Amino acid sequence: METNTKSVLIIDDHSIVRQGVFLLIRKYFPNTNIFEASTLNDGKTIIKKENINFIILDINFPEGNSLNFVENLSIEYGDSIKILIFSALEETIYAFNFIKAGAHGFLSKLSEQEEIVRAFSKFFETGKYLSDELKERLLDNMIRKSNASPIEMLSIRELEIARLLVAGLSNNEIASKLYIHKSTVSTYKTRIFEKLGINNIPALLNLFNLN
Repeated sequence: METNTKSVLIIDDHSIVRQGVFLLIRKYFPNTNIFEASTLNDGKTIIKKENINFIILDINFPEGNSLNFVENLSIEYGDSIKILIFSALEETIYAFNFIKAGAHGFLSKLSEQEEIVRAFSKFFETGKYLSDELKERLLDNMIRKSNASPIEMLSIRELEIARLLVAGLSNNEIASKLYIHKSTVSTYKTRIFEKLGINNIPALLNLFNLN
């Protein structure tokens, strides 16, 4: 199926995910060199040593989310390295920020194997992949900018904290989970409420349920 050898880097802190992606690529795209990294720093090291063409990247890592990683790669390498975000987080909430940062596609980890293989095929062939639903939302936002979800105004960090608030975690629990100060969580919480025009957690929960 493939004529030219491609180099693919899988960056994910879950070994079972890396192994699954590795096996799928090895089975369906045999002319491919596959590299793995469990941290963003390890990924950077491999990128500097190897001629990587494609990256399959998770969003959240113990050392933080990967948005800055994507932005920096985009600045340094331009379109010479194609980046596919591979995450279990909602694509309709997270994909826009990563695409703006320089990612070339977004694929849900919750997709069936057939869809994942089809997405990888499209990604390796064209250097990009978006689901049909995400394409429609992007087009809809371009046509009717004012109708974009208010949640899309949040940064990745704000989204991360908002999701934890919706899940019922306290400020102390969020601070512990994200390795930040409780006062920082309070600052983010205030900023989130201001951006969304709300003043309590039930209203935040309602916004997430609507999106």
